[in-house]
Amino acid sequence: MPDIPSRRMDFIEQATPRGITLKVFPKKWNYLAFDQKGKSIYADSSGLKVLHRVQLVVFMGENFIIKNTSGAEMSFLKATRGQIVIPYVDTIADSRQRYIFIPAESGIDLIPVRLKGLKDISMLVREIETGTRPDHIVVSGSVTRNDIIIIKNRLAGAHIILVGGKRGDGVETGNESEINSFKDQRATEVVKDVNINMMSNNPVFLARVHLREMDISKVNQLILDFDLSPIEAEYILSFITTMLSKRDAEEDIRKNASKLEGIHGSLQFYLHLLGKNEAEVRAMIDAMNDAGLLASFFTLIAKVKLLYPGTDDQLLFTEFENLLYEKKSSLQEKN
Repeated sequence: MPDIPSRRMDFIEQATPRGITLKVFPKKWNYLAFDQKGKSIYADSSGLKVLHRVQLVVFMGENFIIKNTSGAEMSFLKATRGQIVIPYVDTIADSRQRYIFIPAESGIDLIPVRLKGLKDISMLVREIETGTRPDHIVVSGSVTRNDIIIIKNRLAGAHIILVGGKRGDGVETGNESEINSFKDQRATEVVKDVNINMMSNNPVFLARVHLREMDISKVNQLILDFDLSPIEAEYILSFITTMLSKRDAEEDIRKNASKLEGIHGSLQFYLHLLGKNEAEVRAMIDAMNDAGLLASFFTLIAKVKLLYPGTDDQLLFTEFENLLYEKKSSLQEKN
């Protein structure tokens, strides 16, 4: 579990699970990052900027539930595979915890992010007029197309992310749909690009659709897009088990068998994490010989860790993360 951040005068210090030290300066909302040897982690590829910007993510709509974990306006959030994982609840959809993903600073595993909730467009406009400049604006189902056009006119550089439900103009929306040029597009054209995973609240149905199309990557994404219940994960696992039993008879399944086996393993791991089955989790990590599964397992631990905020549970999941780091080192040495 990350160390509790310390506050010293005008900055907040935080150690990440990988041993990176962060120093956040709330007055200007930027931060410094230092690796395990105390060297600066630069904010640009040319190695000239040492100050990183604390990104501001605004959730606009009456139905969002968001929670900052470090003070009134900031969270330290997990970053994995180049993306920051931001949990939220949209009560207009189904009140389940979901996630959006925004680009992460390279090499930093825990990143400070500002999360702010605003009820409507008028509140956002007032914030903009006082100098607030959000990096990402998450738009709920209650926001109309005209409101989005206003946002793009006021903040041309902001990324707008649509999430599930229906907007005020009756158009269904989906997660992670970046629409920087929304004002030049018809709403129906935007919806065509929406990830189908967020067009339905039934992950078991979606899994069957994707498996039928052999779109394995979208099945994997379901585990990230949804907080799968144990029974839902079991259903999807059973579909994949049935498919793998037919690999000798069906060429499409045979060609995708290794990917299906990877999803099968990930779902088993996810179920063991949900059940906090320590022996089974340790056994799966110990038996792992495919480095390609590491990223998936790290992501699953980070996801389930958010569901169990208790101290003992956090320590348990951190121990699992440490075991994965040891396995990663072991596999790298073999190669």
